[in-house]
Amino acid sequence: MEGSPFLPLSDELHIEQVTVSAHELLVSVISSSPTACCPLCGVQAWHVTLLLTVRKFFCPNPNCLRKIFAEQFPDLVPSYARLTTRLREALVALGFATSGEVASRLAPRLGMQVAPTTLLRRVRAVPLASSGPVRVLGVDDWAWKKGQTYGTILVDLEKHQVIELLPDRSQETVERWLRTHPEIEIVSRDRGGDYAAAARRGAPQAQQVADRFHVVKNLREAIRDLMERKQSCLLEAPEDERADGVPSTAQGRAKGIKVLEVEPEGGQEKRYRIMSPYLRQSARQTTYEAVRTQVRRDNRSARYQAVRMLHQQGFSLREISRRLKISRQTVRRFVRAESLPERNKAPHKASLLDPYKPYLLKRWQQGCWNGAQLFAESRARGYPGSAPLLRRFLRELRTQQQVAGETNALALDAEGTRIELPVSPSPKPIIKHRMAPTLASWLFVSRPTKLDEKQRRQVEDLRAAHPDLETAYLLSKEGSKWVV
Repeated sequence: MEGSPFLPLSDELHIEQVTVSAHELLVSVISSSPTACCPLCGVQAWHVTLLLTVRKFFCPNPNCLRKIFAEQFPDLVPSYARLTTRLREALVALGFATSGEVASRLAPRLGMQVAPTTLLRRVRAVPLASSGPVRVLGVDDWAWKKGQTYGTILVDLEKHQVIELLPDRSQETVERWLRTHPEIEIVSRDRGGDYAAAARRGAPQAQQVADRFHVVKNLREAIRDLMERKQSCLLEAPEDERADGVPSTAQGRAKGIKVLEVEPEGGQEKRYRIMSPYLRQSARQTTYEAVRTQVRRDNRSARYQAVRMLHQQGFSLREISRRLKISRQTVRRFVRAESLPERNKAPHKASLLDPYKPYLLKRWQQGCWNGAQLFAESRARGYPGSAPLLRRFLRELRTQQQVAGETNALALDAEGTRIELPVSPSPKPIIKHRMAPTLASWLFVSRPTKLDEKQRRQVEDLRAAHPDLETAYLLSKEGSKWVV
């Protein structure tokens, strides 16, 4: 049917069907052009239609239930299929590589029109490969929804292939699956009691071993306990260098903060008082924070002495914990330690003020010591923080100014976050802290190839500090050879 007066159409379009209902008029329009041009390059393309003609045959076997059949082309297209084998395999590969939604947006650019649900249906229809007999089985849990619902994953550790996903991590479910596989010789699991009981009942012939992660974790915990007992042998380092052994990915840095360079508005200029670059002398030399820190340390020292005394009298850890009203973990740590375990302060954390410290130091050296004025100038340059945060930094400047003794003798470190003093004045006493047992144990279990030169030197110093630490290091490296 050609175009009509109520719906004018071009010569390439014609009306195929008109359907009238009680509420609408549906007009089906189709293109009659056999070709189309690429909208980008203008090259003419042809519409490709695959017309496959199959022949029918009669079965000569009189005992066969099927009398008539059509010839099959499984390499090209299966029976009753709407897609060719090549197109189906391409869609399945695309679905496995991405996801339903992403693949449906990418497929049209590759010349394939497909819906997300079709991709998911094709992926689910792929049959799973048969795992065969399993000799070494890995058992662990995985999250359907993290923190709420968990299942169990079973892996063939020799083929590195997932065998089964169980709906939960209960002992009964795992035990039921293990009973159907009597060929299992080794079960690698975590430290959970449910998996241990399931392996003991469902596969009594198998040997249970800990997986690699928990072997290394157990090793590090044992080394950390030794470090806590030998804390007096650990290395001492200045406060600014205690985090050198921590991986760079664990050190906080200010990200996404940009300094907006805005010149102060002219015209009306606000006047500020001229302040002194030095702290005001106070009769009280000790700050409240220092007093509180000392009181807390004295309390910890008293608890440590009480724990040691009760332990020497033969009381159990549970009884000591009940009498002193402290946790058994703390009691165990005090009992194992040969001296009071000192608490290490956390390393420097990134601050909103870090990008503006070079400008503040420059203004300080120019003679601007008024906190209100520096806060207003920092605000004009995009500083999003509060005034107390800036005042704490200025207090540090005044403290260091007294130590330096010169107005222009202060400087920032390479990262622009900490104040450095010049070499000329008398150096401030360096407060040293012992290396944390957690950090020392991390150095012992890490591979030497992944440590830098300074960290390897720290490991050598720790090994030379005490014979027990040397033995622990050698045993840890000997045991790591068996962790595949």
